[in-house]
Amino acid sequence: MAILEKVSITPMVLNFSKKMKEINWVEDKNGYYISKIPQIFFDNGEPWLAANAYAVNKLESVKGNNLKTIHSNMNHLKAYACWLEENNLDWRHFPNKKYDRCLFRYRGYLIEQRQVGLLSPSTVSARMSAIILFYRWAQTCGWIERQFLWEDKLKIIKFYNPIGFSRTMSIVSSELSIPNRRTKDTKLESGLLPLSNEDQSTLLNYLYKEKMIELYFILMIGFFTGARSETIRSLRLSNIENAVVDPTTPSMMRVAVGPGTFVQTKFNVKGDLLFPSFLINELKRYAYCARRLRRQIRAKVENRTYLFLSIRGNSYSETSFTKLISDLRERLNKAGLTQFKSFKFHQTRATFGTQLMKLAIKTLPNPTDAIVFVRDAMLHSHESTTWKYLKFIEKEPIKKALSDEFFYLYTGSTSNAELNVLINEIIYD
Repeated sequence: MAILEKVSITPMVLNFSKKMKEINWVEDKNGYYISKIPQIFFDNGEPWLAANAYAVNKLESVKGNNLKTIHSNMNHLKAYACWLEENNLDWRHFPNKKYDRCLFRYRGYLIEQRQVGLLSPSTVSARMSAIILFYRWAQTCGWIERQFLWEDKLKIIKFYNPIGFSRTMSIVSSELSIPNRRTKDTKLESGLLPLSNEDQSTLLNYLYKEKMIELYFILMIGFFTGARSETIRSLRLSNIENAVVDPTTPSMMRVAVGPGTFVQTKFNVKGDLLFPSFLINELKRYAYCARRLRRQIRAKVENRTYLFLSIRGNSYSETSFTKLISDLRERLNKAGLTQFKSFKFHQTRATFGTQLMKLAIKTLPNPTDAIVFVRDAMLHSHESTTWKYLKFIEKEPIKKALSDEFFYLYTGSTSNAELNVLINEIIYD
């Protein structure tokens, strides 16, 4: 199976030494050093030269490209490379019959994966689009000799400019592209649905009983604050220590995030996350327990202040955290908890958002105030994202009634005896 690895590239040039009468490679001082760019290697260890050159070219030549975008594109190409290996095909396999060509066969495979529910429509569309872009680049750069791999269609799009005049724009569309067909269901951010109250409790209880304390607290933060994974992973001890009591609700505390706080947010949005006071207290207790201090001792100096560290003392990167959630899904499935077979961490945010919106609608005088409150609490850049939560609640009420106990707990009440006993019984060994 093909793998994706991050590689640092140092530019080299040939140097001829007249004194030593030899030729050797030396570092090119005028070259462009690249740190940790994703590169694809086949199962036999051979690099996919064209795809790897594509990644480097995109980073060097396309303005605004960053490693995160390139990593996403290379992930799609890696999945394609795995399929090529499984089917013993070369990426340049283009016989005369169109539907025997590797790209057309892979397109059919992706559609099948979408139909059986193994890949979401958005993933299938993005994956095919990324592969088409790569092949277009490969053609331009001479990696592929054949000029016509597929048929392109010219589409005319009408739009209005800022002044109000009608304009048209021509775009080239490939016959290989897979449209992202929207379902009739109302979904939230990233196309995910919230978890029911019952599933939340099941998941948290499982993590507690299995002594997966880090994941337990990470998901607790997700469920109770709606924070994204990159925000939670980048929390430092100082962020928790400097949490301040909300001036209007003493049972809630504010944690500053965004630029200037060392805590990452999407689009560098700056704001405060609302934490229940009990959760801040538990995080402080965890921060100085023996379990975490052992991990801190193993960590590099620059990582020791992260709240959450792996067993080896490393901070959780996007890749390692994705693997952690993937392993969790497998464990849950083996334990018979098949309702989590497609669980994504971002569902904690969707769950928080729907519950908070329902509470805001009940409490605040009008929907506009509710939207503003939820927007600020979830650090949305645009209110259009927040509107999805309101529409979700209006059009598709959660089938299982949301438990009032969650809202009591969210506002700092101790009425949920079962969960409070669970929290108080945690022993950090």
